[in-house]
Formats: sequence, structure tokens, C-alpha cells
Amino acid sequence: MKNPESRFPTPRPTRTPVSAAVMLALMSPAAFSQGVAQIEEVTVTAQKRSENMQEVPVSIAVLSNQTLSELNLQNFLDYTQMLPSVTVDQSTDAGTGFTKVYMRGIATGNDGQATTSQPSVGMYLDELPITTIQGNLDVHMYDIARVEVLAGPQGTLYGGSSQAGTIRIITNKPEIEKFSGSVNLQGSILDGDDTGYLLEGFVNVPINDKMAVRLVGWALSDAGWIDNVLGSRTYRGVDDPVTCAASGVACSADDITLTNEDKVKKNYNTIDTVGGRAALRIDVNDNWTVSPTIMAQRAESKGSWGEDLSDMVSGDHAVSHIMDEFFNDEWYMVGLTIEGKIGNFDLVYSGSYMDRNDDGSFDYADYAYWYDVAYTTGFHADLNFLDSGPRTLENQFFPPGTPGVGTRNEQGYVQEVYDGYTKQSHEIHISTNPEKRIRGLLGLFWQHSYHDFTTPYRAPGLAAIMEMHGGDPFLTRDTVYMNSMDRNDRDKAVFGHVNFDITDELELTVGARYFEPSVTVKGFTGYGMGINTAGWGSAGERRCNLPQFNGQTDYKNKPCLNVDKGIHESESIYRVNIAWRPFDNGMLYATWSEGYRPGGINRAPAAGEFSSDFLTNYEIGWKSEFLDNRLQFNGAVFHERWDDFQVSFAGANSITQVDNGPSADVDGLEAEMVWLPTNNLKITAAGAYYKSELTDDYVDYNADGTIKRIKAPKGTYLPLTPEFKGNVVARYHFPLGGFDSYVQGALVYIGSSRPVLDEAAYLRTGDVEAHTLLDLAAGFRRGSYAFDLFVRNATDNDTPWYTTAQCAFSTCGAQQYAVRPRPITIAVQVTKDF
Repeated sequence: MKNPESRFPTPRPTRTPVSAAVMLALMSPAAFSQGVAQIEEVTVTAQKRSENMQEVPVSIAVLSNQTLSELNLQNFLDYTQMLPSVTVDQSTDAGTGFTKVYMRGIATGNDGQATTSQPSVGMYLDELPITTIQGNLDVHMYDIARVEVLAGPQGTLYGGSSQAGTIRIITNKPEIEKFSGSVNLQGSILDGDDTGYLLEGFVNVPINDKMAVRLVGWALSDAGWIDNVLGSRTYRGVDDPVTCAASGVACSADDITLTNEDKVKKNYNTIDTVGGRAALRIDVNDNWTVSPTIMAQRAESKGSWGEDLSDMVSGDHAVSHIMDEFFNDEWYMVGLTIEGKIGNFDLVYSGSYMDRNDDGSFDYADYAYWYDVAYTTGFHADLNFLDSGPRTLENQFFPPGTPGVGTRNEQGYVQEVYDGYTKQSHEIHISTNPEKRIRGLLGLFWQHSYHDFTTPYRAPGLAAIMEMHGGDPFLTRDTVYMNSMDRNDRDKAVFGHVNFDITDELELTVGARYFEPSVTVKGFTGYGMGINTAGWGSAGERRCNLPQFNGQTDYKNKPCLNVDKGIHESESIYRVNIAWRPFDNGMLYATWSEGYRPGGINRAPAAGEFSSDFLTNYEIGWKSEFLDNRLQFNGAVFHERWDDFQVSFAGANSITQVDNGPSADVDGLEAEMVWLPTNNLKITAAGAYYKSELTDDYVDYNADGTIKRIKAPKGTYLPLTPEFKGNVVARYHFPLGGFDSYVQGALVYIGSSRPVLDEAAYLRTGDVEAHTLLDLAAGFRRGSYAFDLFVRNATDNDTPWYTTAQCAFSTCGAQQYAVRPRPITIAVQVTKDF
């Protein structure tokens, strides 16, 4: 198609691909009051060039700057609620910025650990990848131009972690033409109890006729609603002579009761966040622009985001935890984008360096308690126990009376985390004139991600003889079990696509990507030696002296080196798209595309590696406008085949490992509508329906290759994604006493879903119930001032989003936790523009 402007009256920018992207405006309040005749154009850079969204033959959803502001969307969980193709899982480490994201039903759950699979959805900040192995980077959503969500495989342009889709957060860029700024102040009250605040602002300052700087900052405090209530847990001693005689130890009838009276606190879960961004734009000349940026954020969270559902804790929205619980997540990212022209070619370079550091502590007493119940004292059925041995944390590992074991743990059990991430990426691509009949893009990509992670599991007060040896005493003191490794992920790729206008109405696009990913993991995992020189467990210190590790004790502050594994792969994926534009206001397209995730290794000694898994997508979509561009209706239907997908599970000694499992099919329908019934009323609606199921049995095998059990039979639905998710937003503007006023309602419906793939665990948890959330807003503006009232979760819906446990449901299922929506929150905001 040679002249797309003839179909859309607003000219398409033709300058360099990224700098030409402009801030979107989907119907500002002032525009409504003046009478709006048409839906305004949305400009995106999803295909690495600026285009009208209605011209992009991809299933793409966009949340504009105006939409983010109107809906008061501040973080990752907020804006993903408004995206039907996106599913999130916050069942692990909820509230810590490590929420896991999935798209189009491509999910198995249980992933996101440091040595497991890479994410299947890519995250980008502008042109820079921010995907990390354990979850997304939770960027505060202020002064954001738009969020672009590309559903389906995007691997030819965006690489390995864009197997199921890509989410791109595009920031507002410096503007040389004008000075501008704004400040928001918001106060909120949650559940009529705890209070929070938000302060954010930006300023855009032209330096001269070729330079401008944009400075952005924010500080917020999120209120809590879960209480840490008074509770206790009793570990029973052993007074059965038969049991003692069989163990060859002296009997002890002493029970140990632990309480949390010094940790009792109301509104236990809070988050305090501060951050900022600085961006500089330098127009070197008419053809070249240089744009350096830096962004940083620190979030400090406290408490637990899961409500205890067991009979062991009384009260709603409550837990009874003994240990301190907190998580600190801080990161910064520097980036550089250079855009220019060389003859008739556009060239773009983008490079970045990200540094992220986390530390935290979580009460993990359930893990020790229920494993002791299940594997040391006997068995349990629901909450009825048959005692056949001691029930203390110490005796989970050592029989009573063992020489040298002089103390019992009386403090609880805690999981600590220390994560250090660095990510460096470089990409350069060159593209031809977009107005030519044949045009294309060719690019090179290189990336290195490094993750230094240490997770000790501690029992404060543990006898010294039980502790780990060597390494950093800070980490080995009181430590029963530890994961401490360095993970390196590298990727290099060549990618490109060619567009060919077969006729003025018919366009063919062919894309490809050749990639060479590799991953290595090196460090320590397992238990200490304790008093038994033979050790216990198949990992840990007992492997320290194996020949392949050359006896590298005290390896990088770890007890020793007992994991040293790696994998290197090379593959290619492809994409073919045909777009047909028979009318000025409509387009049909058909796509065949592939996506992938790189393979990896397992830290468990007996577990092997897992290879890349691939997703094949067959899609037909449409973009359309009616009623003189007062109604816009877009959608897509698709069939996806996910072959030999990577799946995480609890392996030997309950160590999480990954293997290539069965295959699955996903069929779906996605649709989005924007409608202007009148000049003052805008209605948007979006929805997605998915049917996903296994095409093979998910099988657990014995060591000899025979079938141990079928974990999930053929036809089982994939977990986490509901069959239907949708939303409707209505916003009405009207004049009132000289003010531009509005009222707004936003309704989100998320259907029921299966929380886990494993059938045995599913029988314990049941489905995650469907739930509906209603947000309301009203406000007015006059001149440079605006006043807004927001009511989030207006009906105070508390249907659980997820249920989880501290270990496998087969062991810890009697004590489950529910992650629920944030209770009703009322916020008042004042904005001043200048």
C-alpha cells in the first residue's frame, strides 16, 4: 500500500521511527466540552516505526496517557486489569513487584523462580527490554505516553521472552517547542481505616532550540488492610516409649509453643515508593537525534498480601506470622537512543543498562511445620493428625537426643532473599523508506542478563552443629538450606522483515529471527552437612568434594561450588502476514507466526536440562471504523499450538525443577470497541474469550521411565487464565457552573479459572472464583486546575484472586492463603498544570 494517508485523514509521521511517536489523546475533557466529531488517531511504534494503530496488522491494545490518568491507573496490577488479553499471577511474593504476567492463556504456573523458565511475555520500557527472570518490573505509571500491548507471538521483532506477547511502556519525551509541567496531590483512605498519599509531578524545560530536558518524580504510600493477629503454634514432644526405643533416644514430653505477640499489628501490608526519571533530547541536526535517559525507583513493602484461610487464624483479612516480613526493591536504568538518517535509510540504535537489587524476609513456618507433620511425625488428613514421632523443627532433621544438638528452635522459620540483577542490551536496526512499494527492516540484537541470588532458609536459634559450614557467616548462621547461585543469560540475534505492496490494497509481510541463547548457572544449593559426614539430601554440602567441582569450598562466600551447568542453543522463527485494505475505513489481516522461550538447566543434581519451547499462532483479525469515525471496532480470532512446553514442578526433595512437558492448544477471540454516541459521551469496551487445553497427558515418570502418575489428563484446561475477561468504561462530560465536569464508571469482569495444572493440587484448591470490580470517578476542571474523586472497588468485592500455600498443596494444603482485591478505596486528587 503506497499511500495510507488517503484512508486516514490525519497525516502519518514520516520522520525517524521512535522520535516521531507522539503523546496520545483519547478524548480529553476539554475536547468533549467543545464537541468531538471523531475518534482521534492513536500512534504506535509496535513495529519499530510510527504508525496509525488502525494500520498495524497486529492484535494490539493501547492505554493512552489520558486513559491512564482518567482511570487512575498507577501500577502494573492496575493497568493489566484493563487488558483482557493479559493475566497476572501474584500468588507468590504478592506485593513485592514480582508479579508474573501471561497472555492468551499461555501459562502453566509454578514458574518465576531464579533457575526456572524465562517469562513468556516480554516487557519493554520505551525501546529497552526490562524483562527479569522472576517477574515484571513494576514501573509507577506517571507521565506515560501510552502502554502498547501486542497479543500473540512477537518473537521476530522482540525476541525470546515475547513468546505469547509483548507489553511496551512508552514514556513522554522531552519537547523542544514549549515549557510545560504539572503536579498531582492525592490522598486516600482504604476500607475506611488506613490512609495513603500520592505526590507526583513533571516539568519539561527547553534549553535552546535544539535541546530539552524532562524531569519526572513521584512519591506514594499505599495503605494496608491485612492484620497480623495474635496466634500460636505448638510443636509436640515425643513421650511414646515404643517410638523412643525404636529411635534409640531418650523420650521427652516437652511441647514447644511459639507466639507472635511482639509482631501483632493492624494493617500489616503497606508499600512506600519513591522514584524519578530524567530524559534529555538533543537534535544534533535535521537528521539526527540523541536521547539519553535515566530512571530509578525504590519500593519498600511490609507484611503479607495473603490472607490465611485456615482455622489456625481467627478474623478476616488476617495472618498470624511470627517473623518480620518485608521486601525492598530498588532499581535504576540508563538508556541511550540514537536516531538518524543515512541517505534514504533510517537508523536507530538503542542501548541500556539496568541494575536491580532486592532484599526481603518472609515468615516460612508453614513450610517447616507441614513437612514435619507429613514426613516426620506421620501423616495428616485435613486437620486430623496421627502422631508417630516428634513435631519440632529441629527434629525434622535430627532425632531427639542426638549428641551436640543442644537447643530447639523457638523462633520460627524464615525465608530470606537477596537478589542482584544487571541487564545490558544493545540493538541497532536500519529501515528503508516506508513509502516505497518494497520496504524492509534489518536489525542486530545482543543482550546479557546476570542474576546473583541467595535465598537462605533460617531457623533462628539453631544449634551450631546443625548450621552450614564455610562461606559467609552472615548467610550460613542459623541456615538449614540455601540456594546461592549466579545465573547468566546471553542472547544474540539477527532479525528483520520485508513489506511488499502486492497491490494498493494488499500488503505482504515476511519476518524472521535467528537467535543463539545460552544460560549458565553456577553456585551452591542444598542442605548443610550437619553432624553427619555423609550429609543428608541429594544436594548441599555432601556434593562439595565431588571431582567435577574440584573441591571449590567457600566459593564466592558460598559453602562450596556444587552446581555448574549450562546450555547453548540456536534456532530460527518466522512470521508471515497478509493485510487487505479494501475500504478507506477498514482492514482485514491474516497472520502465521512463531514465538519461543530459550531452554535452561535445573539446579537439582539429578535433573537434566530443558530445551526451548515454541508457540505457533494462526490468526485472522480486523480493524474497522464506522459512523464517520464515531465507532471503532477491532478484533482477532486465533488458534495457537504450544509444543512440548516448559513446566515447573516440585521434584526430588521438593526442589523446583523444569522439564519439557506435553503440548496444548489455545483458541481465542479478542475484541475492542470505542463508541461516541454523542459528542459528550464516550464508551469503550474490550473482551477476550479463551479455550485452552492439553492435547496430551501431563505425566510424572519414575526413574526407569515408567509412568508414576498422570498429573493432568489430556483435555485439562491450562491454569490462571479465565475463559472470559472483559471491561466497559463510560465517561460523560458536561458543563457545570463554568467548570468542565465529568462522571465515569469502569466495570471489570474476570471469569473463574483453574489455579494449578496438577490435578491433585486442583482437587484441594478448586477454581478461582469469578469476580467483578467497579471503579467510579467524578471531577471538574477550570483553567489549569482539576479536582478528581476516585472510588476503587466501589462494591468492596473481596472474592479471592488466587489461593496459594507456602509449599506444594499436597503438603501445605491444609493452610492456604487467599490474595484478594484491595478493599474499597476513596481518593481525592488535585492537579495543577503550568
